Amino acid sequence: MAQYRLSVNMIGKSSGRSATAAAAYRAGQRIEDRQTGLVHDYTAKRGVLHTEILTPDNTPDWMLDRTELWNAVHKVETRSNAQLAREIQLSLPHELNDEQRVNLVRRFVDEQCVARGMIADIAIHAPSSHPAADERNHHAHVMLTTREFVGDAWAKNKNRDWHKTEMIEEWREAWADHQNRELERIGSSERVDHRSLEDQGIMREPQKHLGPIATEIERDGRSSHRGNENRAIEARNGLMNDITQAGNVLDAKVAFEQRKLAAWQDAKRNQLRLDQEERQKQFEATLAEDMTAFEASLDAEIGQTKQGISRQHEQVASRLEVRGWRKFVRDITLTTRKDKKQLEQLEYERARVQAEEDRQRQLQEGQQQSQRDIRAAEEMKKARLLEQGLRKAQERREDEGWTMKPGKGVQAAQRASEGQNKPPTLPKTIKPDLQALREQREKTRREREPDIRDRQPYREKQREDQQSRTADPGKGEASGRNEPNKPLDMDAIRREAMKHQDRKRSEKQARGQDIDDDGLDL
Repeated sequence: MAQYRLSVNMIGKSSGRSATAAAAYRAGQRIEDRQTGLVHDYTAKRGVLHTEILTPDNTPDWMLDRTELWNAVHKVETRSNAQLAREIQLSLPHELNDEQRVNLVRRFVDEQCVARGMIADIAIHAPSSHPAADERNHHAHVMLTTREFVGDAWAKNKNRDWHKTEMIEEWREAWADHQNRELERIGSSERVDHRSLEDQGIMREPQKHLGPIATEIERDGRSSHRGNENRAIEARNGLMNDITQAGNVLDAKVAFEQRKLAAWQDAKRNQLRLDQEERQKQFEATLAEDMTAFEASLDAEIGQTKQGISRQHEQVASRLEVRGWRKFVRDITLTTRKDKKQLEQLEYERARVQAEEDRQRQLQEGQQQSQRDIRAAEEMKKARLLEQGLRKAQERREDEGWTMKPGKGVQAAQRASEGQNKPPTLPKTIKPDLQALREQREKTRREREPDIRDRQPYREKQREDQQSRTADPGKGEASGRNEPNKPLDMDAIRREAMKHQDRKRSEKQARGQDIDDDGLDL
């Protein structure tokens, strides 16, 4: 993916740096510093793809010579802590080719730096050929002068606007725009963002730039302090990425449950709306039928009266329209006056009947409107109750943390798996034959009776022993009795016990209860 980088640093005497040395290294050239006599020869440097000096209009041609330009800067910057040049380091999109990267840097520098009066020395470097190096590390170094060149000399004072933080922020945003426009032009979907990760809402800790010394140490297989810091940051970012992915999965599940709940709510609202429309249609049809029946009854009640009044009115009016001698006779006999009074009375009666008809019709319409209002209030109550139910359902889901609800298929599978652990039950259609069970128990009881009879000699022996013990007076006195014990009649006891069992069995059968051979409830 495309990487964004725009960093700005100063090349100054206070840090022991030299503008001529920096320019020679970045351009891969040989430059002599005329003030110190040092020769900076970097002609053996590899990876320099393009160098170029951009100057504002009306500047002398000698500024296009890199040696002359930076020696002139050293000559004018005489202070021991002078700032010689400002450097911009730019990461270039590896999605572009070499020509496109050169044009991209040229447009940006010309628009943001040269247009402000700065002189720019551009050097574009290719990625390092070291096996451990990143092959996407296309980058550019732009050295900028800190003074304007006015007329035929450098400005006496530096432009303080070039040192404002707002200008660097403007550069960062403009560099992102330039890259994104170029990536869009070539049809790439990659984009860069000049904002910090925090401002972008990305939960990732930014790594630190290694720099040339730490990069060389890492390439030799050793660990640098900056490299260790970046590896620790990478580990923390990996953990944060796992947490973020888990959060994203959870957010996706919550969003899915929210969409599902919203769809269910919309379905409920739509169903209520359709039901209301259907009920409204039926209600209006009922009102229309009621109004038709009312008009029929009103016509039967008042219509005939209105027709009679209208016929009389027409007759009287026709009599008043006569002319000639007939009118003369009617006037003499005062018939005309009587007809006029009658006509007035008929008109009054017709108006009264019409008013009564209008009153009854308005009353009927008022009753229907009241019914409409009542029904509208009921429908509003239903809608309000539905919204309350939907809101409670949403609040319940929020309290549950939007846990996923199993669908019908999952619920059926869960019920089936739970049913496997339960003991089998008889089908509801299979019922035991109680009468057959009773007959089987009775047959078993009859079969066991001979066994009881076989045990009678043993019981007879016990009775004889008892009788012999009671016949001994000493034994009777020892037992504390004044008279000998009576012998037990075992047959009578057995018969009483069997009668008791039969009586108890009969009572159970009468109550509809099942019993076993011992007379106990099943």
